[in-house]
Amino acid sequence: MDSVAGKPARERAQLFETSAGQHAPRIDAVIIEKDFWVCWALHRLFDVLQFRPQLIFKGGTSLSKVFNAIERFSEDVDLSLSRRDLGFTNERDPEQANISKQEAKRRIEALVAACQQSVRDKLLPELRQDFATVLGNAGWSLEIDADDPQTLIFAYPRSGLADSAPYIRPAIRLEMGARSDDWPSVDAEIKPYAAEDFPAMFSQPTCRARTLTAERTFWEKATLLHAEYHRPPDKPANERISRHYYDLHCLARNEIAQRALGRADLLERVVQHKRCFFSRAWANYHTATPGTFKLVPPEARIETLRKDYDAMKQMIFGDAPAWDDIMAEIRRIEDRINKR
Repeated sequence: MDSVAGKPARERAQLFETSAGQHAPRIDAVIIEKDFWVCWALHRLFDVLQFRPQLIFKGGTSLSKVFNAIERFSEDVDLSLSRRDLGFTNERDPEQANISKQEAKRRIEALVAACQQSVRDKLLPELRQDFATVLGNAGWSLEIDADDPQTLIFAYPRSGLADSAPYIRPAIRLEMGARSDDWPSVDAEIKPYAAEDFPAMFSQPTCRARTLTAERTFWEKATLLHAEYHRPPDKPANERISRHYYDLHCLARNEIAQRALGRADLLERVVQHKRCFFSRAWANYHTATPGTFKLVPPEARIETLRKDYDAMKQMIFGDAPAWDDIMAEIRRIEDRINKR
């Protein structure tokens, strides 16, 4: 991948445009470009800098790039730092048995602060130095997000393609954190779309990353939607929340869902973890269990979610499923969970 990253902007643009012209399903060149830089950043993190023991790759981008389970372009790279490597085990572990909620909260706050410090003092300078060995010192930047000290913004070298596609920002969010769980995981291969179409152009067309399993991500998304069902009317949902319904709809039509449904231990682990690290009284995680699981959103929120979905359709490859079809699949998977 480094050989492509170091090419002149015009040559990169030509590669991405040619790849877009023959890729199936059809993908815009600007997405082919951003996908390349997502994979390149993962390559530098996991293959070159050897952060594999400390980091895990997860979220929607992993469902797309590793498991081919969704046909949605996910612009952000969702990563998690190991709590163990940050020193939060035993008497510092927020999940330690028989500690009060107040003590767990104090430990979580300390964990977040330690993560922010690690991103600022270790990851940022090491990545800057490493990226410069391939990209030089001009035409790109790597900065801490002003709104989230755990996130790095990689403004990758521009080829001019993004100038005609304002809906794609020429920057990648490397979203770190340390509250997530890293079990179970697999060592997985990741390949840019351009390398699928033109492997001969790449001296190293793939990278490997320690990745949260798709079955775990299924339950992460399902419990998120369970919490969304219980969200109070006076607490507006985040933008682009509809993507999680789309993702779960895709997983439900995949053998991933069948495997996940057979893992009651995974569901229990996810619920226990969220009740500790992402506690909200209104989320009702204690009812995220077969018989009382909720996925279908309340009727009052359907139209808002439909509009949110319409706004993100351009990130779906090929023909995007109709919102009503997504809801029908969500109802079916909710029934399957509750009948187990």
